[in-house]
Amino acid sequence: MIVQASLLLASQAARLVGPGLAMLLLAGFWTPPEYGGFAAAFATASVLGLLPAAGLSAWLLDRSARRPEAARIMLACSLAALALLTPPILAIAYAASSMLSLAPADLTLSLTLVAMLTGVADIVIAALRAQRFEQPVALIAVPANLALLGGILGWHGSGAMAIAVVWCVVRLGQSLALVYAAWRCLPTRGLEGSTGQVRLREALPFVASQMPGVLYGQIDTILVRLALGEAAAGLYNAALRLLMLASFAAQSLAQWFQPRLASIEAGSQSWQALRRQLRLCLGAVATAGLIAFTMFAPQVLAILYGPAYADASGPLTVAGFVLAARCFVAAQWIELTALRLESHRARDAWLLLGLFCALALPFGWAAGGAGVMMAHQLALGPIAALSGRSLARARQN
Repeated sequence: MIVQASLLLASQAARLVGPGLAMLLLAGFWTPPEYGGFAAAFATASVLGLLPAAGLSAWLLDRSARRPEAARIMLACSLAALALLTPPILAIAYAASSMLSLAPADLTLSLTLVAMLTGVADIVIAALRAQRFEQPVALIAVPANLALLGGILGWHGSGAMAIAVVWCVVRLGQSLALVYAAWRCLPTRGLEGSTGQVRLREALPFVASQMPGVLYGQIDTILVRLALGEAAAGLYNAALRLLMLASFAAQSLAQWFQPRLASIEAGSQSWQALRRQLRLCLGAVATAGLIAFTMFAPQVLAILYGPAYADASGPLTVAGFVLAARCFVAAQWIELTALRLESHRARDAWLLLGLFCALALPFGWAAGGAGVMMAHQLALGPIAALSGRSLARARQN
């Protein structure tokens, strides 16, 4: 178990910290307006490119853990669905770029392709993790993201489009390597009889629950860019990237615990013990992040970005409280998925998105980036209460 956990941490660190560090490097090399324009384009592309993949990867992580014999067919169906969606998504990206004027069309299209290749990688990683194949994921993710960081260091002076091309090449190579690893590692037993039993419509509740999460993770940068301009978007996203880096530990725990909770009988002593471990781990992450962001925000920003980003200390301080709230809700949502209550999680996720959007603009106009970050915090409170109510009812039944 220790070896598997170490491999998971290494692969998750590469997958999540790698892109986060790439954005941190770009923020350090570029001015807030330059970085803000790129961050807004990156957020728009991520929304379009990751929407379909997020739900499919969550479905694979949970359902193929329950049905190992169908893992290959589930993966093949997911990749085929994503391939069919690629042309319309690229067309929407071009239209969005023209309408919102966030970035040049070629940059938006390139970053959307990057996001879709990232989605392919996430889908294959979910299939491998469901069968507890952490080693190939780590062996591929680490060098791929080291290559990405090397590309950022070498090409940051060539402009945003050069960075997008580098990112696309790295993600293409990583995706091909992961697909090859999956076809070698995933079980083949029962393959002949499993085709007719796999239905992509089973993934719809997962897609419904993951879609608002993708929007929720990106729409704030887009709103700040549209309402307050590129410089404000750069300052806000610089703080947001640190929050996302701190959140990688919570996401790693979700990837570790969810398939294990799904494979154990709900309510059993083993299940209860695993749930307690999950909550303790997330509590430790929340406490560490809260202390670091609230007490050392100015120092962290000065070291990483320089004096140009000093005004990002307000959003970063609030981000410590957002991290604590997200860890609490994450524990609830992992349990809801393990209990097959994806529809409750989907409802709560959409409500969270709606509450945030309702609060973000008025708070943003009043307090800038810190106000938008505060909207995150205020929106999470009612969602925690609602998710807790769903869990309490499930335990009574």
